[in-house]
Amino acid sequence: MPLSASDEIRVQVVGVFEHQVVFHNQEQRIPVLLVRDASERELHLPIGSCEGLAIHIALEQQLVPRPLTHDLGLRILERLSADLDRVVIDGLSEGGCHATVHLRTADSELTVDTRAGDAVALALRAEAPIYVTEELLARASESDADGF
Repeated sequence: MPLSASDEIRVQVVGVFEHQVVFHNQEQRIPVLLVRDASERELHLPIGSCEGLAIHIALEQQLVPRPLTHDLGLRILERLSADLDRVVIDGLSEGGCHATVHLRTADSELTVDTRAGDAVALALRAEAPIYVTEELLARASESDADGF
């Protein structure tokens, strides 16, 4: 069943932080994306190291000598005359966080499933809005854990 706009809550990216976890009896640090909605509900999403760095670079508006992967993705969209309409973080599983990238062209609208970290890194570069499903935000606010 497709989401309705009321199921999507706009969020702002607060930052990327390290979170310490124990995996196979060894402590590890993983990057965690922190997003927050207008009513101060937070969602902590585990993401990959490369995506974490790409998000950090975008948030800090750091210049890099050559385009990174997410810069390349945005350039490809521009060359195809496609706009990144919005990103919706819409799933969480043991395999990671999932998102849908909503694209618009002159002729159509399309969606692409992706990892949440990649979607957010792309959205920040495109200055596109980022949303989270109400279900994920509600689940995170009910949880005593860090949201994942």
